[in-house]
Amino acid sequence: MIDINTTVEPFTLNDQFGVEHNIQIRPKILICSFGKSTGKLISRYFDAQDKDYIRKHDIELMADVSGVPSLLRKTIIVPKMKKYSFDILLSDDKNFSKQFPAKEDSLTILKLENGVVKEIIFASDEDELKDAIEG
Repeated sequence: MIDINTTVEPFTLNDQFGVEHNIQIRPKILICSFGKSTGKLISRYFDAQDKDYIRKHDIELMADVSGVPSLLRKTIIVPKMKKYSFDILLSDDKNFSKQFPAKEDSLTILKLENGVVKEIIFASDEDELKDAIEG
């Protein structure tokens, strides 16, 4: 389980367009979504930001879709995500996803320094998300 002062090892995931992202140099902020409500929060918040917002704050976004049946994922979830104005990495591997801390109905925000977790924040609304990123 990833916790404070643990290292997030490099990993590779595909985004919603099927493009492989090899995360060797970890971002300063890794935001993980583990459910429908947090997926909507990501969509609302980041679609409302400037196109450079994610890059400016050195953010990677990840959504755990491992609990969603494959057919539903392919026909409904991923097509909706293709409408996002940003890339989101998709984890369909339950074992990979469960290493990240999660809290029901909240995004998990990992603040990293050189791949080491320095802070874990849970955000359940746009104000908490903004504070976690910009605060």
